[in-house]
Amino acid sequence: MTVLLRRRADRGASAVEFALVLPFLLLLVFGLIQYGLYFWALQGGSDLARGAARLSAVGNANDCTTLTNSVTGTPAAAPGYASTVPTVTRTYTDAETPNAVLGQWEPGDKVTVTVTFTAIDMKFPVPFIQGGTVSQRVDARVERIDGQPTNC
Repeated sequence: MTVLLRRRADRGASAVEFALVLPFLLLLVFGLIQYGLYFWALQGGSDLARGAARLSAVGNANDCTTLTNSVTGTPAAAPGYASTVPTVTRTYTDAETPNAVLGQWEPGDKVTVTVTFTAIDMKFPVPFIQGGTVSQRVDARVERIDGQPTNC
């Protein structure tokens, strides 16, 4: 008879243990999802920066509007991995005198492209890397110039 009473006394113990562990388990699961979204956005930002550097290096995007539209699609629509429209900046540097600001760019010079945007945030109470801001920078050698491109 005492064995039967002991089983009844332990009846809700697993439910109580599960209720104690559940918040930490959910924090872990949603934290993994949040960081997965951030690293996905980081990879996407790297791809956008490489594409912008490639277009700038071969002379296919001389003005800033063409460059931004070519890389991000349309200016009003953000990529699926971003909650803001990416900002694309471009700077040309003379290969012979890197600190000189010249107006004439030629093959062999360097172009630096930086893409910045905010990754999707699930608003879950997990600390986010750099507040969710993704910034990727790519340097490329200028191969061809059609006209004179502008810095953005």
